[in-house]
Amino acid sequence: MSKDETDSGDRTFSYKFVCGAPRPNLQLELSVNVLNTRAKHVPELAARVMNHHNIPCYVEPDMVKCLKEFVETERMSIQHKKSQAGIDKIRKNPSLISTIAADVAKKYENFISDKELSIGKMQDRHQMEMTRACEHVGFAYTADDVTILASKHLADMERLQRHWDTETQKIMKTQKREFAELVVGLHKEMLAHNNTLNEEGPIYLCVKQVLDTSLTKPSYIPDDSLFVSSINSANDSGQKSTPTPSTTTSNSIVMEESFTVNLGAQLKTMHNIRLLVTDVLNFCRYSGEEEMEAQRFQTAMSLYSSALSAVVLLSDKRIGRCTGIEQEFASICNSSPELHFPSLDEQLEQARDHVAATRQEEERSMTNGNETTDNSEDTDSHLLKEGDFYITKHSNLSQVHAVFHVATEESQLQSKASLINVTSRHPVILALRHILKVASNYDIRTLTVPLLLTHELTEEITFQWCVKRAELVMKCMKGFMMEMATWDGGVSRNIQFVVPPGVSEEAFDRLRSALPEVFRTTSARNLTPAHRRTAHR
Repeated sequence: MSKDETDSGDRTFSYKFVCGAPRPNLQLELSVNVLNTRAKHVPELAARVMNHHNIPCYVEPDMVKCLKEFVETERMSIQHKKSQAGIDKIRKNPSLISTIAADVAKKYENFISDKELSIGKMQDRHQMEMTRACEHVGFAYTADDVTILASKHLADMERLQRHWDTETQKIMKTQKREFAELVVGLHKEMLAHNNTLNEEGPIYLCVKQVLDTSLTKPSYIPDDSLFVSSINSANDSGQKSTPTPSTTTSNSIVMEESFTVNLGAQLKTMHNIRLLVTDVLNFCRYSGEEEMEAQRFQTAMSLYSSALSAVVLLSDKRIGRCTGIEQEFASICNSSPELHFPSLDEQLEQARDHVAATRQEEERSMTNGNETTDNSEDTDSHLLKEGDFYITKHSNLSQVHAVFHVATEESQLQSKASLINVTSRHPVILALRHILKVASNYDIRTLTVPLLLTHELTEEITFQWCVKRAELVMKCMKGFMMEMATWDGGVSRNIQFVVPPGVSEEAFDRLRSALPEVFRTTSARNLTPAHRRTAHR
């Protein structure tokens, strides 16, 4: 091993200072291990040194600043040398890249497994303690004891979650830095080779070997044979096909049907519409370890293309509230490193800050206008209104570049009363129009939408409920898509309507029949006086 790889991190920190005008400059030399010393430890270390050497207190701020900079600079230097030594090894023997990649992936997978196991054990222990306390209320426990226990459980879980979040961020930052170094190195190779790829360059050969060993055709790319039905909205003809069952994999599509439709009054635009029964998060998950690298590569290649893909998630009104589908989505995002965009937590924090700033501006405007409103329901500055949405961007998901998080009361959208309350003017329906507007402005060509405005089926959701809700969403989406042609000049898009798993085949057949009925416009009619009565009937 080289000296850099066995560097213990021991360094000598030299600091000069003056103790009063008549006194000469003094110099302090301090032995510091820069690998074990963190920024939070520096003030304490400086205080102990100043106390031991009787150094005046006014020197402390500058000493702390200089010591922090010294520790960070030396630590980064050691890490850079170690990274460079590893790159030199790979340059000499490019076959090592496969082994290194496998080891890194295995360590990260073990880390995620340990995190889930640790949280699962704490949840099981909390459940056992709470069950025992509730069963013995009035004997060994009081109602206040149960409340205190619940608060303790919440604090313990939050502390454990913060610990794992911190460790996850450390790993992801390291991976992101290493990825950036690889990209910069490849760029330098190109500059040295007249701005073209140097096919004999060591970094190029490393990257090529990774791609050659992992790149296969992604299984999720739709084949032309999927679009088995064609409907022209200007006539009454249309073909139908039977639903296509898929294999029984963990993230399979239970039933699906695809159509091609032409929308528009004069200048028609062709769109592909896909009806699927599947979990909406399957568009974010990887289908398997073998396809993961190929899918990530495919997503990265289209990240700055004019064919982006997005999915609509019905989320809680509180940004970042990690429950239900948002919790599962966060788990998927954290299962692989985000090497390009900020992490999900950072993006959620930015969204919260934006909402809080907007809310403060609104309150300031109301105060200046001498308006008084009851904001009792909006005491939380992070609480969105129904139909509001925010966007997160991703480079580490299977088939998705962006996610529209729409604030909803999903329990109300699932009720029987929602068949009457949810109309074309409902905030969530209008949110779909605004989402299509964003899609047209930012080259999002594939959009996945929950057709029933819910991600799961409940006992209240009946056959008729599914049909009526689906027809409402289809009709509204058709109108929005026709309006979209005036925004972008008529760009062909892929719209995927997703139905939650558990729907019956009979209900799917009815939805499959409703789709061509909705997306077919009426044929031209002769509106002469003899036919006018018929036309208005």
